[in-house]
Amino acid sequence: MTATAATATGGCTDGGADAGHTSRERPASTTTAAPTSTPTTAPTTAPTTAPTTTPVTPSASGFPAGWRPAPLTWRDCALDGNPDLQCATLTVPLDWSRPDGSTVELALGRIPASGDPEGSVVTNPGGPGASGLDFLADEPLGPGITERFDTVSWDPRGVGSSTAVTCSDGVARFLELDADPDTPDEQAGLDAAARRVSSACEAADGPLLPHLGTAEVARDLEAIRRALDQGPLNFVGFSYGTQIGQQYAAFFPAEIRTMVLDGVVDPALGYTEFLLGQARAFEAAFDANAVRCREAGRRRCGVDDLGAAYDRVKATAEGAPIPAGRARLSPSEVAVAATYVAYLDDGWEELGPALAAAERGDGRRMVELANSYYDFGGFGSYAAVVCTDTPPPRGEEAYRAFADEARRVAPRFGGSVANELLVCATWPAAPVGTPAPVVAQGAPPILVVGNTGDPATPYPNAVAVADRLASGVLVTAERGGHTAYGADRCVTRIVDRYVTELRVPPDGTVCR
Repeated sequence: MTATAATATGGCTDGGADAGHTSRERPASTTTAAPTSTPTTAPTTAPTTAPTTTPVTPSASGFPAGWRPAPLTWRDCALDGNPDLQCATLTVPLDWSRPDGSTVELALGRIPASGDPEGSVVTNPGGPGASGLDFLADEPLGPGITERFDTVSWDPRGVGSSTAVTCSDGVARFLELDADPDTPDEQAGLDAAARRVSSACEAADGPLLPHLGTAEVARDLEAIRRALDQGPLNFVGFSYGTQIGQQYAAFFPAEIRTMVLDGVVDPALGYTEFLLGQARAFEAAFDANAVRCREAGRRRCGVDDLGAAYDRVKATAEGAPIPAGRARLSPSEVAVAATYVAYLDDGWEELGPALAAAERGDGRRMVELANSYYDFGGFGSYAAVVCTDTPPPRGEEAYRAFADEARRVAPRFGGSVANELLVCATWPAAPVGTPAPVVAQGAPPILVVGNTGDPATPYPNAVAVADRLASGVLVTAERGGHTAYGADRCVTRIVDRYVTELRVPPDGTVCR
């Protein structure tokens, strides 16, 4: 999810990182810009049938014991204008339990090390639904790693230039409706729009949808490791990428060299538990921004009271959308803009002036902020993972009860956080996973990084995951925003030393 993070200057306790180390800036989670060119091999838009010549059978991890990838052929592809980026395509089974059946294609990207390469670090930006190729083009890892390791990422199945979810009919209309309806007619309209999206995705992508869960993506990651043919995996996962990493560690603990989880999803939480926790955290992040806005004053923040200004703009947009250039600012976009800035360490500096402009009748900046959130990834591929990884409330009545609970725990944002995924109430693919903790017995030390003020993946997630992992090492960043690597110099230094030198910080290290 896109957010430009200012370089932090805080120090670090117990971790051996120096406060004077300067890290490069990086997007806080994912990138938004579409690639200016695409891989020279066109992506597959539907699963293809290409049986292998030798039958193979799944192992306990669900990975076929006899499966071998074809060699990767790298080619220059200059995505987003990055001249160093190379691309390749890897073909894997659509259903890893049927390795001789239909296949999908994974679009891989690589930026070679600037020095003598010692291997590769594979990274994933999160989402779900975010493009690893777009992320890679922005060079998300710092020179402490990239001088010695190639950086590799990929568009996960269902995303971007890989075999992708293509359904889009009705998505724009669904997203522009008020996600926090306060009348029966508004609720009925939102329900109908969500049903249309679910039906469109079933029609366009029905055979693909049951095979986009995190477990299949983790097996794809093992296929990538084997195709790279460089030994054990180095993996840096951000946001939802931490869930991919944990699932990989559960399946393949002995195949890991280093693993970093930054902005942590807790796989032990069910669908409703996770979203309720996220709603509370967004509310808390907004309140913290309101305090900082008040302390900074109107000249810097644009408004005297961030909460009151937000409520006024939301109420105005409820009555009639606010002009925003060629667009119009809807009440849903007001909530989404405020949600987006919670991903930033100083979101009030963006939100305050945007609300002030909206109160003057100019909603353009609020629409831009909302669009930055929507640019995090494709909605169809996002929903396809979230709706099936753990069971959501099924049916509109059950989902409405969940949304009501979310409003109770987070009055400003609970309804919007819940109803963003209302399509899950009628999603055509059944859930393929259940909530479960990951222990990963036998894995080497795994760094678990959590920001104390992270609203998207609340800090208690990192604490719980690090505690349950047999080899988890907790690194706490005392900061807001979503993810810390590249934004916090202390965390960046710790991660770089761990990946390159296998220097493991003490469990409980705190970066201030």
